[in-house]
Amino acid sequence: MEIALFAVVAGLIGLGLFAFWIWTLVDVLKVPSDDRFRTGTQLIWVLVIVFTQIIGSAIYLAIGRPEPSMRR
Repeated sequence: MEIALFAVVAGLIGLGLFAFWIWTLVDVLKVPSDDRFRTGTQLIWVLVIVFTQIIGSAIYLAIGRPEPSMRR
């Protein structure tokens, strides 16, 4: 019984992390111009997120994501 509960919780956490990863990848692809990123370019951020997954997504949010005023 405990193993099944652990599997469900682990699955939900994994699904949440996968959704977070996809969300950040889509967020990068929606930026219309490379000059709007705080650092890097769209290609660099896509590669960082794809190859480093959750760590890359967190790094993108911390240092690469454009300010809300720059996104439009």
